[in-house]
Parts: sequence; structure tokens; C-alpha cells
Amino acid sequence: MNPFDLDKELREIGKAHRSEVPDIIRHHQDEVYAFLSDLPMSTRSNRQQRSPKVRGLIAAAAAAAMIGIISSAYVSPAMAESLRKIPLISSIFRLADDLGLQTAGERGLVAEPNASVTHEGVTIRIPQVVYDGTRLSLAVKREGEGFAGSISDVEIMQDNNDTTYRYQKGAITDVEMLIDGTSIHDPSLSDKAGLIGKPTSDPNVVLYELIGFSRLEHQNQSLPDQFQLTAKISLEGIDAPYVIHVPVRKNTDQMIVSSGETREWNGLQITLEQLKFTPITTDLIVNLERTDKSGKLGDPNLLFEVWDDRGRELGRISGKGVYRDDRQQQQRLELMFDRFEDAPESITIKPFLPVFQDPTANGGLYKVDSNGEMVKTYLKELEITIPVDHVGLDKLYDAQW
Repeated sequence: MNPFDLDKELREIGKAHRSEVPDIIRHHQDEVYAFLSDLPMSTRSNRQQRSPKVRGLIAAAAAAAMIGIISSAYVSPAMAESLRKIPLISSIFRLADDLGLQTAGERGLVAEPNASVTHEGVTIRIPQVVYDGTRLSLAVKREGEGFAGSISDVEIMQDNNDTTYRYQKGAITDVEMLIDGTSIHDPSLSDKAGLIGKPTSDPNVVLYELIGFSRLEHQNQSLPDQFQLTAKISLEGIDAPYVIHVPVRKNTDQMIVSSGETREWNGLQITLEQLKFTPITTDLIVNLERTDKSGKLGDPNLLFEVWDDRGRELGRISGKGVYRDDRQQQQRLELMFDRFEDAPESITIKPFLPVFQDPTANGGLYKVDSNGEMVKTYLKELEITIPVDHVGLDKLYDAQW
């Protein structure tokens, strides 16, 4: 339901004295119950405490109860406006396994264009977007009947060297994103935004993220602060593509920490160039260099983790590497992670090498432990720990918009 129709709906409910639960109340009750059943009890680092989703739960339940109490009475415009401002767990980003996006819904960082197109009785809607200048997250929702699977279902079939894809009716078969009319998939672009699709617990909702990586020679992003997004989405069984236009504007501040800290091991040098924080994303830029000039840059399987001073690891989102020389001995990596649960005093960058099932191949399948987690070889010599402006980051995280 469009939240801007809430005033009208509440007025109509107030005019009718009825004993059954009105649809608008039932809708919000169902949201609360579904949210409670899906509430996680631990975080990625296995701490036995509830997710930050809990912060909005009490207010949401109270709001639902309040609507029930006044359902048979007239609701003034002032009361309707007050109710509209109470969190009703209405952000679709609560479906994401992403603390930054969940926080965006809680902190009022979500824009609601609610743009849609309908073909052959099936509607594709972009109800909400979040943009912090680093990544743009948009929810794509499917509405209609007769679907056999989720909107993101695809069956991949491999026959020798041939790969084919099979889609159920209503599944997305192709997505193209344009920024101010220019496709991000244009091969002539040297600085291109990345695109990631993420399924959710709702079979009719998928999240897409455009990642605006920093340009090599200057710090501005490949995504501007404000632009017109055009999403072209094709569905299996629907002839015409869905072309949806959405205005996008950055609506968060950021905090940048420049470093220059350097570590070296086995002829490989890493330099932490900068960290950029938003209320949604943590962006890390690292420079790699082969100092012994013995060949191409380091081990291609070098990966990174980011931890805070209390032993909590950030979830990874995306990354991009660009060679800075023809001999491939210098590389600039930009790695994007989730936000911290709360502002740390310091953070640690932990480089590691994944262990493969066949160590002699230096590739192929990763080795996993009994819990299904990747087995890693941490490179302690390359670890970098830097302090963080705890007060400044805390203000950034708590900012309301």
C-alpha cells in the first residue's frame, strides 16, 4: 500500500462501524507476525543477541495496536499524519540480509518512487530505493497470478561447454540499467557501475544494487549524486519489456578516513588508501604492489576481511580491481562491505588466502570446514589496524533524514 494513501484509508475505516478487522489493520498485523517469525537470533559473528531489526519492532507493534484501537472511530488528519510517521516495518529492505539496508528502512533513508509498469496483467513495481552515493539499492516487486516460481528463479544446465538457462513463467530473464540514458553495460565506458541481483525471502521481490566505484585518478564515484535511473526488465512469458523510470538522489552524509598505512610480505606490499563510511556502506580502497618485480602482481586469490575492535566481521558486498601499470605489478582494489552494527573504536583489515580442495591446482573449489565455512590462511604480516573517529561515526550512524 502506498503510505501516502494512509490518511484516506483511515478516514474510510472510521466512517464504518464494523466488527471484523479492517483490511488495513490485517495488512499491518500480517507484516508484524511475518517479521516476528523471521527474526534472527544471532549475527554473522554468532553473537547470541538479536539483530538490529529489533530496534523498530516495539514501535511497529505499538503502532499496529494503536490502529486497532481507533479502527472504529474517526481519525483526524493530524492523527493520520502522526501514525504515518510511526515505523510500521513497511520498508521492503527488511527482507535483505544486509544490516545497512535494514538500517536505511529504520532511519528514514528510503525513497518511495513506487513506479510501475503493467503488461498482460503482470505488474513490475519499484516501490523503494536507497542511495548513499556509494551503492544504489532498489527493490523490484512482481504482482500478478499464475507464477510457478520466484521472480529470480533460474535453472542452469551445463552440457559439455554449453550453458543454457531455463526460466519459469514470470521470472526475470534480463535486466539493463541506464544512468541518465547511458547503459551501465556499455563496453566503451572505462568507469562502469557494477550490478548485483539479490533474492529475498519473498518470492515476488528481488533486490538490485548498482555499485558506484571510485574513479582511478580522482575520488568521485562512477555514479553521480543525482540522476535518472531507467530499468529495463524482461520476464519469461511476457513479450514486452518493462521500462521503468526512477529519479534517484543521494540522501546520506559520509565520513572519509585517509590512511597510508603500509605492510609488506613475501614481495607483496599493501597500502590502505582510505576508508569511507556511510550509514549504509563501508568502502575500502587498498593499493597492492609487487615490490620484488619478479613478475605479475601477487596471488590472484588474495581476499580481505574487515573486523571491528570487538571481534565483529563485516559482511562483504562487492569489489573491483584495476591494474595501474601495463606489467600488472600495481593494482588498486575497491572493496565494499556492510556497515558496522555500531561505531567501533578501531578496525582491522585482515588479508587472507582461501584454501582450495586441490592445493596443487591453485584454483577450483574452495575447501570448507565442518560448518560449511571457507578454510582460510590469514596473512598476519599484512594486517592493518587503524583508529576510527568513534564520536563522528556514531553521529553519522544515528543521523535521521
